[in-house]
Amino acid sequence: MTSVVTWAPETPRDAAPSGPRRRREGLRRLAGSPSARTLGRRATQLGRPVLWLSIILLILAPCACFLVLAVSPRLFSQGSQWFTLSYLRAVFTGGTAVALLDSIWVSCAAAGMGLLIGFPIAWLANRTTLPGRRFVAGAMWFVLLLPSWLPALGWQRLVQPDGVMYRIGLDFPFVTHAIMGPFGVVLLLGLRCVPFTYLAISAALAGLGQEFEDAARVHGASRSGAIRLVAPILAPAITSALAIGFAETVSDFGVASTLAYTAHFPLATYQLYADINGFPPSFSGAAAIGWLLVASVAVPLALQARALRGRSYAVLSGRTRPVVRRELRGRAKAGAIAFLSLFYLMALGVPGFGAISSSLLADFGTSLQLTFSNYRLVFESSGLAGPLERSLIYGAITASVTVVGGFVFATLLAKKRTKSTKVLDFLLLAAVALPSVVFAAGYIFAYNLPILSRIGINIYQTVTLLVLGYVASSLPTNARVLVGAVSQVQRSLHEAGRAHGAGSVRAWIRGVFPVLSRPLTMAWLLTFCGIFLELPISQLLYAPSSPPVSVAIQDNLGNYHFGTGMAQAVVAVLFALVAVAIVLGGYRLLAPKGWRRIGGGARG
Repeated sequence: MTSVVTWAPETPRDAAPSGPRRRREGLRRLAGSPSARTLGRRATQLGRPVLWLSIILLILAPCACFLVLAVSPRLFSQGSQWFTLSYLRAVFTGGTAVALLDSIWVSCAAAGMGLLIGFPIAWLANRTTLPGRRFVAGAMWFVLLLPSWLPALGWQRLVQPDGVMYRIGLDFPFVTHAIMGPFGVVLLLGLRCVPFTYLAISAALAGLGQEFEDAARVHGASRSGAIRLVAPILAPAITSALAIGFAETVSDFGVASTLAYTAHFPLATYQLYADINGFPPSFSGAAAIGWLLVASVAVPLALQARALRGRSYAVLSGRTRPVVRRELRGRAKAGAIAFLSLFYLMALGVPGFGAISSSLLADFGTSLQLTFSNYRLVFESSGLAGPLERSLIYGAITASVTVVGGFVFATLLAKKRTKSTKVLDFLLLAAVALPSVVFAAGYIFAYNLPILSRIGINIYQTVTLLVLGYVASSLPTNARVLVGAVSQVQRSLHEAGRAHGAGSVRAWIRGVFPVLSRPLTMAWLLTFCGIFLELPISQLLYAPSSPPVSVAIQDNLGNYHFGTGMAQAVVAVLFALVAVAIVLGGYRLLAPKGWRRIGGGARG
């Protein structure tokens, strides 16, 4: 038998390996070193208990302690019954039942209105040559970031009997009657739902090719007929928009505590707040309302899952044809511009004019007396400027803490799916759907327990508890916002830095942070804007004598200092816009060009 011997030159053991081989060997030595394994294991062992403890203390325990009061008030010394259904039955009677029914039908109407307005806007911006379409998305974010109580106050001060409309000589009682009632509540909440519909439909249209519309046109369908054909394919986005709109509306507190309250139109969120702030407070009654609010949010989400079950909506493939934008001409172009302009006029223009003009009026009287004294009072009085400063600090602290925590949660959710990550994902989704007023009520009760005082935890009615409430309400949303960006980052970026001798922190800063810098910045701004003018948690948890700006504005309006309150609201919005401009401008000026290019995505 003949044997074939292959020969290769020996590589000396002390010879230096090539560049790629050297990096691989360095990475293996680093990953396999006892110190690295020990540190990683200890960090994991310590991090997971801290993670779950923070979820329990910030989210689960407060909400559970509050909601259990509806069936067992004696468990927390709020009644004599260990188990009762009387509070849940009481929700379906009297004024509470009226407020609950009002909230449900108003939310359904507002979600439908948001779809009817948001769908055409999304279609025009993504499928036509609409002039200024590139600014539509930015303006939608501005509508979304404004708290609902600010447009409500602008409309209210414009049309109420002693408001701007009557002072300039426009005597239209039917407008006052319409806005200061159910129609006005549905209008404001419906306009609030439009950005959610726009974002959901725009994302779906991005993956919908041209071939479906072309097929409809070939078979004789008109433009509107082609849209009717495509609409069922967008069912996941449409149902998501309806579910999100309903959830956001039924849990809204801003309109409920301003326009609806002034119009004597009760809504469930304000009824819950009134039960807690009453004398004596009815925590069990408020908890029963909380149960039904949570259940009402779960219903549309369950219906959405049922409607989409067993159906396929996969339309994106390698043969998907790029979309050809329809050119708008003549009356179609004028109608589209008028439609879009009317929406922004109603959502931003009218309430903005109402807020600014009413801030220039004296508090009392019916004459048109313009004055800047309200603005001078805001800047000269520490009692009015103080809330602005506090809200800026609260928003910055909350956004910074939330971005770090949200990044940690997003990193866990982006890893391989395990039982613990599935549970974490479910809890974060449930917390997103939980109304803020229920969050705040849970914190009031859970952190006022005598047992906490006995072990030295005395944070009730302190700034610490308020900031914890802010963090708990913002953390789930922030984690969901960041999980998409984090899931796109491969571990090799961090490992490459470690292979070249960088420490763990430095490798993350040099290799991973540049890719995530833009998403982290946007998540920070989203949280900051949401907290700076946040109302329900601020109203229930603020420390005595230290109100945030939203509470201070409400106090001025409640004491009939309308001009001062509206001036403070206008200044607060300007402060928020300046803060956003500083952060975005600072990122653009200070961040390296490569960071902006990677974080901003590809540009054509």
